[in-house]
Amino acid sequence: MSFLSRVKQLFGGDKPVEEEAPIELLDIGTEPQESVPSATPQTVRQQAGSARREAADFEALEELLIDAGIDVDTTMAILQEVRKGGLLGRPTAEQVIERIRGKLSSVFDLDSTLHTTGSPAVILVTGVNGVGKTSSIAKLATMLKQENRSVLLIAADTFRAGAVDQLAILADRVGVSVMRSVEGQDPSSVVFNGLQKAVASGVDVVVIDTAGRLENKKNLTFELQKVVRVIETKLGLPLSETLLVIDATTGENALMQARAFSRAIPISGIILTKIDSGAKGGSIVSIARELRIPIKLVCNGETLMSIKPFDKDDIVNMILLSE
Repeated sequence: MSFLSRVKQLFGGDKPVEEEAPIELLDIGTEPQESVPSATPQTVRQQAGSARREAADFEALEELLIDAGIDVDTTMAILQEVRKGGLLGRPTAEQVIERIRGKLSSVFDLDSTLHTTGSPAVILVTGVNGVGKTSSIAKLATMLKQENRSVLLIAADTFRAGAVDQLAILADRVGVSVMRSVEGQDPSSVVFNGLQKAVASGVDVVVIDTAGRLENKKNLTFELQKVVRVIETKLGLPLSETLLVIDATTGENALMQARAFSRAIPISGIILTKIDSGAKGGSIVSIARELRIPIKLVCNGETLMSIKPFDKDDIVNMILLSE
């Protein structure tokens, strides 16, 4: 059952109904007396039962939000939004969903524009192994090529066996150039040579593949920082984008990855992958809220064409419809 269906199950069809006041029959000839409202034992029990039921439903909603991958702080903010003014009495399912949708949408109100200005525009892509980093780069190159941009890929993930070959194969499939390296080569030297080639050839956009696993390999952190210094200092080229690839199915680890990479280098945006694989995506809300990093691109399939600009409504719907 989807998140949306569970919310409807909790709050659907439970609109509060006001009970009519009982009509008192007066004896003939007696003067009408002012009635003094008083809470009957039955009314008190009903109110107490309603309060317990509402508390239980909100507790269940809290569990749903956390189960969707949304962190505790964001969950508490959403619950506060759902409870606050405008919801008289017990909220309906439509009101609850509208409040959740609005809160999630507001979290994603960040600059999701992919910036490709520069001569050449330099896009650095990073992320841990297994998130779809190399295939995302190929999809990005395909998208840029469709915009009539000339593209050069630089294989600077020199610490992972097969990474260079994989990127070269995909570059050939896309029909773009690639600056190769050998396993164990200094990544910054590959980047330096590749960017020199790009400047000399008048390439429009350079996309750089870099190594991941920053959380447990300090040397890779230093190498990544060195690559950034070479680009900005030795070559005098500003980074148009520094994109972190995040697997939408990762869950809480996605936030940990984003924190680790953000400590190493400034991250300007996220490429979100595998949203078509039963992803909950709630962790992306946490990244946007805590780190203020926008999603720039979304990969939603296996083909080279399966990449598109970020649409916050699509992501919010993905979270609401997740199982």
